Amino acid sequence: MRDESLRLLKWFEQMTDWPIVTVEELAAKSKGALATGPFGSSIGSKTFRESGVPVIRGGNLSQDIGKRLDDVGLVFVDEVLAKEFSRSVAVEGDLVFTCWGTINQVGLIDERASFPRYIVSNKQMKLTVDQDKALPLFLYYFFSSPLGQHQIEMNAIGSSVPGFNLSKLRSIPVPLPPLRVQKQIVALLGSLDDKIELNRRMNETLEAMAQVIFRDWFVDFGPTRRKLEGATDPLTIMGGLVQDSERAQALADLFPAALGDDGLPEGWTFGRLEDVLELAYGKALPKGERRDGTIPVYGSGGVGGFHDTALVSGPSVIVGRKGTVGSLYWEDDDFYPIDTVFYVKSKLPMTYCYQLLQTLGLETMNTDAAVPGLNRNNAYRLEVPQPYNSKLLSEFGEIADVLRSKITANVRENRTLAATRDLLLPKLMSGEVRLSAASEAVT
Repeated sequence: MRDESLRLLKWFEQMTDWPIVTVEELAAKSKGALATGPFGSSIGSKTFRESGVPVIRGGNLSQDIGKRLDDVGLVFVDEVLAKEFSRSVAVEGDLVFTCWGTINQVGLIDERASFPRYIVSNKQMKLTVDQDKALPLFLYYFFSSPLGQHQIEMNAIGSSVPGFNLSKLRSIPVPLPPLRVQKQIVALLGSLDDKIELNRRMNETLEAMAQVIFRDWFVDFGPTRRKLEGATDPLTIMGGLVQDSERAQALADLFPAALGDDGLPEGWTFGRLEDVLELAYGKALPKGERRDGTIPVYGSGGVGGFHDTALVSGPSVIVGRKGTVGSLYWEDDDFYPIDTVFYVKSKLPMTYCYQLLQTLGLETMNTDAAVPGLNRNNAYRLEVPQPYNSKLLSEFGEIADVLRSKITANVRENRTLAATRDLLLPKLMSGEVRLSAASEAVT
């Protein structure tokens, strides 16, 4: 291990005229600049609360470079307990590393973080950077690059459960350009990340718009209720969700003006999910049997790898069957669903099926205490409203397809932006490619 570290250090020196320094040299001089989370069970499930000071765990350190810190699924401890572990507090500008398990996870608390301070868990480490020497974002990009990732993996300890400790972190060599150059590098890479983040947020808005329309039409029966309340203007009947008056009138005419005794718009009936779609089984594909390719392989946790052959042609919806029960993923292109998921087949618009599934609470339908599972027959028995006029479903599909096409365009642009960033990242970090050439590649 030591020989490999020296070899890489010499390679750094050959690749760039930047000085090579250790992480310890880049840490702030303040007490606790390099620290682990609280030892033992001082902070654990028994101390977690619904509010207070958030705790960063491994699941909050996304492997998506542009995300830096994932606030989904945060747990909290109260202020009194947080004060007992002041050395484990992480604030804006601090880097966080996983020290047990998936050790190559790296996070950065930046201006986009949802909270002003966090506690790192007992399986994490934090680094407060001396910002007179290095920019936190520069170091984050370094440790996210193949060079930095290799350094972490090379310094792993243990076998069955990989580990990475403060001593190893302190000794990692880092190529350190002048601050001026660091700023230029992070500005270039950050501009790509910012565009990716903008597209991601735009997609969240587009997804929310589709869900709002679906719920108004097929869950709350908004147009019918507004007719009952005396609305006659088509734009008002459609809740302002359709801006063209002629289009709004055509849609409003598809909704009855009264509710039946069953609470549905007159003429509508209750059917079962099996009347709407089929939940088809995925097929086992062990990692050892996968071949290099571009086809995403879906498990209940999302994309878990790639293969050279598809099992299903997109677009379709993937539904978690074992593990993460009821998880939902939209896929535009061909894909391979493994045996922990279902995939959706239907004659109705797939966008309608996707929005419908989001309203059924599939994530609560675990039928196996040992290994969480979704029983297909139980799902099929779920009641769903069925409009008397199938044209309404196709009309919704047309609207949702427009939103989905914009989402797809953003997803594909993000893939291109991420590929550009990931190509430039190791070359910029090592000094192999200078900024002028990199800027030309981006523009």
